[in-house]
Amino acid sequence: MALKVYRASAGTGKTYRLTLMYLNLLLGNSARFDPRAFYGILAVTFTNKATDQMKARILNTLESLAAGEASALGNDLCRETGLPFEELVSRAVTVHKTLLHNYSWFSVSTLDAFFQRVLHSFVMEAGLDTGYSVDTDTEYLLDKTARRMITRIPQDDSLRVWFTDLINEKIARSDSWDAFRLLRQVGYQATRESFRTMGEAFAGKISDRDFLRDFIGKYQQIIQDFEQRMATWGTMAQNLISAGGFSAADFPNKDKSFARYFEKISDSHPAVDSFIPGKRVLDALGGTQTVWYNKSSPPGLEKMQQVLMPILGSIQDYYKSHYPLYATAVAIREQLPQMGLLADVITTMRQVQQEDNTLDIGDSTYLLSQLAGDGNTPFIYERIGAGYDSFLLDEFQDTSYLQWKNMYPLLVNGLSQGADSLIVGDVKQAIYRWRNSDWKILGEEIAKDPQLIRQGVDFFSLNTNRRSYREVIGFINLLIDKILGTLSETIREKTAACDNLEEGDRQYFEHLLFNAYLDHTLYTPAGAADDPPGYVRVNTFSSEGEDSVTLKTLSALQDLLVSLLSRGYDPSDILVLVRTRENARIITRHFLQSAVSQNGEGFQLPQVVSDDSLYLASSPAINLVISLLRLAHYRHDACNARAALSILSDFGKPEVMDDREFLDRLRFLPLADAFEAIVQRMDWTGDLEAIPYL
Repeated sequence: MALKVYRASAGTGKTYRLTLMYLNLLLGNSARFDPRAFYGILAVTFTNKATDQMKARILNTLESLAAGEASALGNDLCRETGLPFEELVSRAVTVHKTLLHNYSWFSVSTLDAFFQRVLHSFVMEAGLDTGYSVDTDTEYLLDKTARRMITRIPQDDSLRVWFTDLINEKIARSDSWDAFRLLRQVGYQATRESFRTMGEAFAGKISDRDFLRDFIGKYQQIIQDFEQRMATWGTMAQNLISAGGFSAADFPNKDKSFARYFEKISDSHPAVDSFIPGKRVLDALGGTQTVWYNKSSPPGLEKMQQVLMPILGSIQDYYKSHYPLYATAVAIREQLPQMGLLADVITTMRQVQQEDNTLDIGDSTYLLSQLAGDGNTPFIYERIGAGYDSFLLDEFQDTSYLQWKNMYPLLVNGLSQGADSLIVGDVKQAIYRWRNSDWKILGEEIAKDPQLIRQGVDFFSLNTNRRSYREVIGFINLLIDKILGTLSETIREKTAACDNLEEGDRQYFEHLLFNAYLDHTLYTPAGAADDPPGYVRVNTFSSEGEDSVTLKTLSALQDLLVSLLSRGYDPSDILVLVRTRENARIITRHFLQSAVSQNGEGFQLPQVVSDDSLYLASSPAINLVISLLRLAHYRHDACNARAALSILSDFGKPEVMDDREFLDRLRFLPLADAFEAIVQRMDWTGDLEAIPYL
């Protein structure tokens, strides 16, 4: 009996493996069979949708087996259980009937749902009110907390003084000082699992404003000393260049010459990375002649090398010895002042939750870890009336530290009693770091855990992709190989530049990515038919002249879309994936404007459908209604007048702007009648695009 760990990429049969393992535990083997074995099995995945899919897969497979239908899964079950197919069918009939009659004991859930189930049994111990609800909208909680904090600031002298000093300090550094955003950031830090695990003592200490004021003052002095020393050398070098009758642009590479480095480090508000010497600066330090002067240099420039080299050497020596501490001090200065608001934000957040009788979804994991403590875990989970021995954990790369801490004792306890468990995951798909997921649990810690090793851990890789075309698989393999090589080389360069890094740590970082992506190469099934021809094209863009990267990207995307349509593809065959919502808005707006400007020439760009395009604010008709109503009441609002004229021109009715009688009538009509008048004036009653929004 052992823990089986599968590293499995998308499309390699993770759900198949989970279903096989679950049915293997249900149907037993020649030595054991318990129709109620599912009482002791907990299958866990990450989303409710995946939970429903896993339940359906298990039930459908059981039903097929009970009906005597042959399948690849049935053959695998015969091999793993050692049972003949007839016996497997007989047991499947019994188990299927038993499971349906005791469906509430069929435990397939998300980790959050499982923890909530446990926490409901400890409402009093956890200090919760009965009937509380779980709030999954952390953003709403942060917004409500920030707004309440803003109303508190004028009434709390200590909070007002600290907050004012913080804002003034940000203004002095030309940083963003949006109060609402600042408070949300502090609230976000308070909800992070990494902060919770530091304990109450740390939270109390970092919320002590007197302690923070002294601590920040020490690091502010480090920053000032470093910047002043570097600025002195930078100014000295610029003065020597000027005294020689030259400027930084006289050196080779003109405005990008190494001498620009002196100007950057002399700036009154330097960025933290301004002090990092670039390649040309390092070449100058190494005595490379081509960065000091060339044939087209002004006469006498070659003498500046001897003049500037001592200063450049002093700057480099000081940079190597003091920059790590300076960069640390800057990072502390950016974060710690906000932590002075932490206690107030946490208190306000708890008040909001108490009033709404809600619990943030991240709090349940933390509260459960506090209740369990050291050695109490089996009792905690027994209280819910379920004794699980086998655990099937899906999408394990998205598990957080506290979630693993809560599940770990159960897993070890089950293994020690001879029960099998399964973990499936893929570090390449660790996309929930915003939910505190830690891929290193799967990638590193399980293989090193002494208790798990003692109980037995077997590692497997699923690397045959049955979902994607051969061209896609080949592209992904090539892409990962290239990225691994490039990033690993970058890591090696950075670790080589760190003089105070121990050799063990250096080796760890240099091999981090290769170990994480071990056995990443995917293959297609043997004997698979040839895929239809296709290709993956990668374009990169750089900003040149007046054309920005965004404009170039939009133009290339539009050309590609027109090309696909001309080759016979339907709009429904095309999907555009983007990184952020803002990217989606930019692309949607561009396509809508391009569709209007085409005027029926060439291939018509299709209507773009996205979440943002379905908002009322995305409708030109709605925006025009609002603009006209504002114009009727505020004639002197020039900004709104220009907006209304622009939208009216797009609709082909700019003359409405000059219809004073119509605008005056809107002003005195009830809102509903004014809206109806605009619809009639614009002839929208038959406009199929405008009506759904109107």
